[in-house]
Amino acid sequence: AVDLRTALTLPADEALDLAPGLVIDCLVRLDELPTSYGYLVVREGQYMLRINSPDEGGQFAFFVNLGTWEPRVTSPVRAEVGVWYRLRAGWDGRQLTLEINGVRKTTQRAGLAQPSTGELRLGTVAGVLDDLRITNPRPPLLRIAALQQDRAILRAGQDERLYATVENIGTFARAAAAELAGEPGFTVAEPARVELGDLAPGESRLVEWRVRSAEEATYTAAVALMTGDEPVRRVGRTVSFFAEPLMPRPPQVVLDEPATTWYIDSRDGDNNADGLTPATAWHDFTPVNDRTLGPGEQVLLRRGSVFTQELRLRADGAADRWARLGTYGEGARPLIRRDWRLDQRCVLISNPSYLHITGLTVAYAGKGLIVQDQGQGRRGLVIEDCVAHHIEGLYRTGAHGIPEWAGLAGAPGDTATHSAGIAVLGGRPRDVLVRDCETYQCSWGFFAMGENIVVDRVFCHDNIVHNTSPHPAMVQISRSWLTRSLFHAAGWHASAGTMGIMLVNPEGFVIRESTFRAQPDSGSHDQGGIDFENEGNGTLIERCTFEHNAGAAVEVLGLQTPQPRAVEIRGSRFIQNNLAHKLGPSEIYIWGQSPNPEVCCSYGVIEGNGYTLNDGVSWFHNDVPELAEWIERDNTGYATPAELRAAMPLNDHPVAEAGPAVWGDQATIALAGAATDTDTPVGGPLALRWEVIEGPGEATFDPPNAAAPAVTLSQPGDYLLRLVADDGDLWHADTVTAHRLPAGAQTARAWGWATNLDKEGWTDADLGTTLQVFDEQAWPTRAEPIRYVAGGYYIVALDASTTGHLLSPADLNLPAADVDSVRLRLMNSTNATTFRLRLLTDPAAD
Repeated sequence: AVDLRTALTLPADEALDLAPGLVIDCLVRLDELPTSYGYLVVREGQYMLRINSPDEGGQFAFFVNLGTWEPRVTSPVRAEVGVWYRLRAGWDGRQLTLEINGVRKTTQRAGLAQPSTGELRLGTVAGVLDDLRITNPRPPLLRIAALQQDRAILRAGQDERLYATVENIGTFARAAAAELAGEPGFTVAEPARVELGDLAPGESRLVEWRVRSAEEATYTAAVALMTGDEPVRRVGRTVSFFAEPLMPRPPQVVLDEPATTWYIDSRDGDNNADGLTPATAWHDFTPVNDRTLGPGEQVLLRRGSVFTQELRLRADGAADRWARLGTYGEGARPLIRRDWRLDQRCVLISNPSYLHITGLTVAYAGKGLIVQDQGQGRRGLVIEDCVAHHIEGLYRTGAHGIPEWAGLAGAPGDTATHSAGIAVLGGRPRDVLVRDCETYQCSWGFFAMGENIVVDRVFCHDNIVHNTSPHPAMVQISRSWLTRSLFHAAGWHASAGTMGIMLVNPEGFVIRESTFRAQPDSGSHDQGGIDFENEGNGTLIERCTFEHNAGAAVEVLGLQTPQPRAVEIRGSRFIQNNLAHKLGPSEIYIWGQSPNPEVCCSYGVIEGNGYTLNDGVSWFHNDVPELAEWIERDNTGYATPAELRAAMPLNDHPVAEAGPAVWGDQATIALAGAATDTDTPVGGPLALRWEVIEGPGEATFDPPNAAAPAVTLSQPGDYLLRLVADDGDLWHADTVTAHRLPAGAQTARAWGWATNLDKEGWTDADLGTTLQVFDEQAWPTRAEPIRYVAGGYYIVALDASTTGHLLSPADLNLPAADVDSVRLRLMNSTNATTFRLRLLTDPAAD
């Protein structure tokens, strides 16, 4: 052991020179915390393992000098007195790694080591260093930052170019070579092996290959880097080819001959029956849970049913006989409604093949409809005409701000770590279609990953959840599509930022004819349309509309990991975005505030778009044009949105307006809905339909396809009704509450809180909640007090408060003697058992 109070130095030694493969491994115990920087192991001018100053947080950090000392890698572990820490710090030529007692952190860091004749110094800090081992093999090390492509979308049946720069970041390399290999169907023109000759340290060569695929497919391409015939490194990536014409090819459901069908009816079913006919339906999910559906088998839920239990199924259908989870009967779609708890889930589908899910509503849980591929690479899934709402709370640990949820985790059994209304995730799902679905009031509207994922005609909107509503996401997708979808306030408030959608590592992705609009300003970061979070190769955005978002329409980030490459943005409309003057402020923003070439490596083409700008907002801003190579050409600015729409007449979504909430004591109540369409030629005739999403009985609309019909409610209570307007290409929906009162009852004043963030004059006080900060965890976050209106609820969180209250100044205009009753509809998740309602009277009134 070495006492670090007095520095111990070792003379310069070539064996200690910084090189890829360097690892420092040691034990450290502190007797006192340093008042400034605490140095542990330092090679002058080359690398440094230290404790950050108290002003920087007091964590362990590791640096290498590649011309500059930053960026460092910093562990989330703060140094404490009297604790033994096992530290393992390393650099492999591309990234820094720092592991403290098993907690590992990495940072992208590539470049050439700087020469030094400096000594190695241990200390000084008040503590003990033990079991120090420095491993430094210093081999020749060839690297490529990425295997790149010329354009966003590679076409089957055509020769395409892949290229890379091979760089030697180690010691002298003799007879270097690079060889590209693929899989069956992926053809590499000769020579697949490119001889590079000798490479001195820091020397590089450009290599390129011509490749081809006869059909639409996704492959793994791998470059082997060699010195002579000795492999040095293997670099692989996903390569996707699309067929002509460029259009989605989703899976097609085939179920001509159903096999066994099980029926479930929450109103009239009986678990002691056989479940094989509507007359002998089961009552709940107990008899069917954890069952595997075979080819042609079905589980059908009766319309009008409300289930409070989780549904769990597996499916092993066949390409010519799909399995199905669907509905039967008339009336409202079946609702799987949980207890609005963080640790609950509505539906879990495990390892499905050839499964069709249709017609469900999932609500009030920490997780909605979750489809989990447990690494088996299953294919064939269609989710359509499903609704998810009030799926909330899972984001970063502790972020929700609900005292009753403290310490709770999401429901086990899947890899979902966020509250997604609909999620397809896991190993490598393939051939998936999510179509005609709606998600609102969800922390993450939807989440999708896999190969040949098609998200079509999805309406993701008004996900207003305080603290935990960042965005929907598509992650690690290849040869996939997002088409004809509408994102309206798809995220709202989260400590790490909000966007219309987040993309992570797309490898061949087309976003077409979709709209991203009205991302609100909640004070969060970003708040724009499309977020390229990091990584990926080949994304095409075309014929899309970005409108009135608080942040940039498109932002290309990266931050600590490489930005996406080969992005094309074409033929799209940008209408007055970046209202809050966020990043840029510009319509399209390329990040580069920390100009690391390993991170700021994006490139692409922005061509043939139209835009109308807000004051103080530019069209395009690139922080690092010397690193991120973007071509911007033939884009046109217009003075007004109307001029832009006239010049670029893309089809807009129709607008359904379900009208104001209605109250009445009669069974039949008039609705005041409306629907409009731009009547753009690519759309069809506007079709309207109403349905009941939730309520105690049935709802009948007359006429059924009118915007403003009369609705007959079968029994008193509160009904959530939905109006859908569909032009055959795009659609939109809106909801309204209808309240049938007991016969003879009248409403003096009612508050339905139908408009998000509008408290309708109410105030709250003495709730007892305060800002919570969680900055000592792997994903730091914060939780602001919960006191807002969203999704038809006035939501407040209370903590150790005996005087918390809501107050309305509204005048009921009623003589006190005439007040017969006050009706409240609420959900109590606190430990309080009594509530008090106080009506204030005016003694001066008659």
